[in-house]
Amino acid sequence: MMENRSFDHMFGFLMSDSYPIEGLTGKESNLDSQGEPVKVSADANYSGDLGTDPGHHFPDVNMQIFGNMEGTGAPSMAGFVADYQKMCGGNLSKSRRIMKCFSAKRIPVITTLAQEYAICDHWFSSIPGPTLPNRSFAHAATSVGRLDMNPTWFDEAKTIYELLGESGVTSKIYFHDMSMAQTFKNLQLGDQNKYFGTFNGFLDACSKGTLPAYSFIEPRYNADNSGDALPATDQHPDHDVQEGETLILDVYNAVRKSPLWESTILLIVYDEHGGTYDHVPPPSAVSPDGKACLDPPFDFSRFGVRVPAVVISPWIEAETIDSNQYDHASIVATARKLFLGAGWQAKALTARDQAALPFDGTLTRDTARTDTVDLTQPYRQTTPAVRAARQAALPLSDFQKTQVQLTNLVNQDLPLEQRSTIPVASIQTQADAAAFHKDVLSRAMPQTQKAGG
Repeated sequence: MMENRSFDHMFGFLMSDSYPIEGLTGKESNLDSQGEPVKVSADANYSGDLGTDPGHHFPDVNMQIFGNMEGTGAPSMAGFVADYQKMCGGNLSKSRRIMKCFSAKRIPVITTLAQEYAICDHWFSSIPGPTLPNRSFAHAATSVGRLDMNPTWFDEAKTIYELLGESGVTSKIYFHDMSMAQTFKNLQLGDQNKYFGTFNGFLDACSKGTLPAYSFIEPRYNADNSGDALPATDQHPDHDVQEGETLILDVYNAVRKSPLWESTILLIVYDEHGGTYDHVPPPSAVSPDGKACLDPPFDFSRFGVRVPAVVISPWIEAETIDSNQYDHASIVATARKLFLGAGWQAKALTARDQAALPFDGTLTRDTARTDTVDLTQPYRQTTPAVRAARQAALPLSDFQKTQVQLTNLVNQDLPLEQRSTIPVASIQTQADAAAFHKDVLSRAMPQTQKAGG
């Protein structure tokens, strides 16, 4: 699960007469504050366009969808430029950049995988809001009535990991610098190594054919200029999209070369749109548990903005276009269907995943494909160390500050003598955050860290 890009932003210009996804014609536009139309364009840069993080909290998403922060009226999808101008302090020129989208040739890894396997052009984020509640839906099919980014999620419902475990089905969350899933108190308790492992551990398990039945992979959220000096790979604006391309390629290659390839489905999806443009109004949704947010008021009866989603398997025909409606609860529904056997429909976490459509319908072949998809490593003029150094010195975004708070909660749960002594107040840059995450997680998961897995 990657970060904060919409379907149109990544895939809109992939639409053609021969590949009729619901994408962009090139005529779509939003009005700027001068009343001038700003058309979509296929000239998005890997980084630099969105130095100011686009709004993606609930009121901002309402503005983008409805043209007002209350979320009233018809969903026109015409407020992206206006909302981004607010985020940019009124800068008119910067506000227009929110309509920039990628051409296929700029992001060859994910676009090639989309065309060689299955693209889902009606996958919506689970709520019209930010990262944590959307990722909560991927793990638990609910955000327990929350729309905020407070890292304390101790009242959550049961997760897919616990549900699978009740039937003896193995599962693990693989991460680079930290895991957003450590917001779940129930997953923090006991042996951290049961539910969490490092990305190196994922690569090792792929090569050995020892992956758990269900794996969830998180990108690198912060640049680290120590040791191997690795850039962030999450594609969160304004992180370099090519770094995420490299991660996607690494994951695909690991699965493709694994002895488990023919029995594996790989999903690439994004948690939410991150304020970037999409033209399709989100449809209505089922409330997961009847819990509503009071401030701001929201009853969870509609989805968030469309996000990119690609399903990969040797049992999928090339150029499959899946236009069924999905959200992140479909991840939970698919895992339940594949692993819980007869009666899986009755073993739902919430009403949302009970209603969600599993995405295994894309697997339509009678025999597995044996062809090799031609994918090449994105070309970079500089080394990872140089790119990491540039990012590492940057101040923390609000999102990264939330991650520091999250890791600090993990730290505070450790016995006093095991806790990191790095003062949270001293963490100002991505490099600082990376060092703090590494220190805390080496203490919380010493065996995993030492083993590289």
